[in-house]
Amino acid sequence: MPSKQRPSALALVTLLLAMSMSPYAVSGQVNPTEDVTCCNSTDFNLYLMGESGDGTLTPFDENLESAESDSQSTLATPSFSETNIGTWGVVWGTEGDYQNSTWEFSIPYEVESAVGVTINSTLEIRIGGSFYDGDGGVDPYLTGSGMLQISVEIGSGHVNDGDLLELSLTVRSLLFAQPEDDAGIRFLWGSEANDAHISVRFPLVDIEMKDASVLGRLVYFPIVLKSGFDDRMWTGSTGGISVQSAEVSQMPIATGVEGGVEVTFVWEVPENSEGGNIRVDFQLKPQSGLQIDTTRTHDIVIGEDTGGTGWYPANEPLRTGGSSLDLEIEAKWDGYVVDREVMIKFDGSMSQWMRWGLDNIGNQSLSSNSWWRNLNSYADSVPSADKHNGRVDDSELLALQGHLTGSATNLRSFMANGLSLEIEAILGVNPIELGPTEITIDMGGTRAFSADAVTIFIDTSYSYDSMEAERQVLVETFVRSSTDDYWTGIELTAELRSTLLEDLGGVAADDIEYKHRRWIILEVLTVDEPELDPELDFRVEFQPSGFALYSVLYGAMMSVLFLSVGIGFAMSLTKRRSSVPAVVTVVALGCLALVIYVLGMPMPIVFGVSISSILLVFPVALVSPKTETIQRIGRRSSGPHIDCPVCSTRVLVESDVRPLRVECPSCKSMLRVEE
Repeated sequence: MPSKQRPSALALVTLLLAMSMSPYAVSGQVNPTEDVTCCNSTDFNLYLMGESGDGTLTPFDENLESAESDSQSTLATPSFSETNIGTWGVVWGTEGDYQNSTWEFSIPYEVESAVGVTINSTLEIRIGGSFYDGDGGVDPYLTGSGMLQISVEIGSGHVNDGDLLELSLTVRSLLFAQPEDDAGIRFLWGSEANDAHISVRFPLVDIEMKDASVLGRLVYFPIVLKSGFDDRMWTGSTGGISVQSAEVSQMPIATGVEGGVEVTFVWEVPENSEGGNIRVDFQLKPQSGLQIDTTRTHDIVIGEDTGGTGWYPANEPLRTGGSSLDLEIEAKWDGYVVDREVMIKFDGSMSQWMRWGLDNIGNQSLSSNSWWRNLNSYADSVPSADKHNGRVDDSELLALQGHLTGSATNLRSFMANGLSLEIEAILGVNPIELGPTEITIDMGGTRAFSADAVTIFIDTSYSYDSMEAERQVLVETFVRSSTDDYWTGIELTAELRSTLLEDLGGVAADDIEYKHRRWIILEVLTVDEPELDPELDFRVEFQPSGFALYSVLYGAMMSVLFLSVGIGFAMSLTKRRSSVPAVVTVVALGCLALVIYVLGMPMPIVFGVSISSILLVFPVALVSPKTETIQRIGRRSSGPHIDCPVCSTRVLVESDVRPLRVECPSCKSMLRVEE
């Protein structure tokens, strides 16, 4: 009997191996098979966020506040009644079974105005219609600061899409040792320093590795992530794929799907490869210490290029997959008009979103909240051959440029609702006040769908008369406040130049560094931030005085005039005195005035230092020693001497012997010294 069963077992194993290695897609095709899906229950942390009465739970540790001062907290004071510390919950967006396990809850605490406290605490957990609870032990005694820990035994069960997962922490019977009037125990959460969390074993995300597709020598690997956190499961995590153990560095394409996000990775087949069985490893890291891995093998058959224009996703790409922004502002002011040239350069997910949107002008299937629906009125201006052809055409660029230059409202809408930027903070004024404006868009090295950089140039001007003496903004916070993180890296360069007959006046800045310089023929205000924090609230502004004498040219001329007068007074007041102290004083103050002038400090200070050189000449000249006194001191310092009666040469007497004969070094006469 066993000998008859062995061939059947071998056949079954062979069949299973054949199924696992079966081709998956592509010809540029792939042979169909079942998609690979994972994962079951995962061990991870849920972090406590938000206010105590309406808190949330998140698996993403990057959501924790970096500053400890931004922690949330609840203070419990002496009481024999029950006190609710907080309630935190999240609606779960995936379904699956969870096993028997112990969930560990940890929350930092600080005992205030007391030696210690005896506490009775309870944690209640709700999973859909199931309820569990645990306590912190039998009357634990807490001192100073530390971590309150509570274990809760969770029975096996099933969570459905839409079930509420909720935690509620309560304390009662607080007994403080040597308390003061304001004694209490404070519980903290929501920051990196106070990362209150609960460690769970629970279904977190479903990962579906779908069939690959091929276009020429490019292979596209779509992976669907479904969870209760929508696209945050990708944008709030780090992750990627490796093909044949080699990491794919090109930015993937992320699009929203029902219940999650689809992330498509692009792999260029090496020239020395003709396809075959290709192993793809995907990894996802939602939080530190947690890595979810899954693998699939595709049978890739390299076929002919079917389009050559690139590959576009069916749905509008997400803008939150990570993008870098480079903003450059160059402004020139002649006293009446400010000319501004702005360059907005971005790549990554935002570039993908813009390329896809331009190719979908007039697409009636766009969602109601898609900004690109604003361009449906331009659909007739785009030839049918240019629509949905997988590339950005000139007609589509002209449609967007015409829309943006058509009205200030359109420009503001695109920047705010599309790029999540404040155009007024970039241009310095309300777009309505702008004069003639030219907007051009450069798609970079390719018109195809990609994450390559896109550059928008704005060349505009607006009127500003120096006599108005009103504060003007060079640049201020331009990233809109949002729950989504669109910009992961920002580089800012801003420069303002004035003519030699104008002054920028007083410059003020909040939470950002700047340079203000004067160079006789121009005045420059510069901001250079290679790594600007997207959440930084900053502002740089200037206020011209409208006073001609404060301009860079007249200011320099007046300073030189004041210093010249100072030197003139110094020389005239010291005809019979030493002029060195007075001249040194004027020169020193002149150097100080030059430094203050170049560093862009207010012109009244520059004038004040220059004028002080004139005023200080008088007391310095009065206390300067007279010339006769200096000569007398010089004689004393040189020792006894006599004058030669023949040539009047001063002859030094080096001996005290008397009488003494001394030879004159000039006329060689022999002199006799009697006394």
